[in-house]
Amino acid sequence: MFNKSLLPISLKFGILAGILTLIYCFVISQFGLIPLAGKKFPSIIFSIICMVLAVRQYQKNNEDAVLHFWEGLIVGNLTNFIGACVSAVGLYFWFKSDSSLLTTYISDTINSLSLANVKKEFIEDMGKGSYDSLLSQIKAISPKDIAFDEIKGLQGKLIFGLLASIMISLYHRRQYIYVKSKF
Repeated sequence: MFNKSLLPISLKFGILAGILTLIYCFVISQFGLIPLAGKKFPSIIFSIICMVLAVRQYQKNNEDAVLHFWEGLIVGNLTNFIGACVSAVGLYFWFKSDSSLLTTYISDTINSLSLANVKKEFIEDMGKGSYDSLLSQIKAISPKDIAFDEIKGLQGKLIFGLLASIMISLYHRRQYIYVKSKF
């Protein structure tokens, strides 16, 4: 069922996805935006593209060009996981070396939560204790937290990658070539 190209293909396209994500983050930082939270979310597109390419290449490497659903699911998720790890390590070292980005992000987030109408609405919905807890959690964000969020957080790539890999696997699964007989 699985052929020997599973890991090399996943590594190749996973590293590519991670590098493309880091390039995207660098480019948006050149425009004065901090590549965190919602601004980093479009980078999932690079992971999805690399997942599709990895599954297609893996399918081509099969002797009969047949891909089982589970093969596509594993290749897609492994590619996505490797890409998330590469980009997480890159973001960790980037924010570790340039702490001004993280400091700016934290102060901007606290300032936006401190706006009178936002603060009032949050406290009405969640309570004063939740608001104070959120502020203390934001103040404690570190490069390690950013790296872990890249992989498994709410905006992390594993959640969206799983859904994308299911769709990719369903699309590419078992595409047998049927030959009409002369009889």
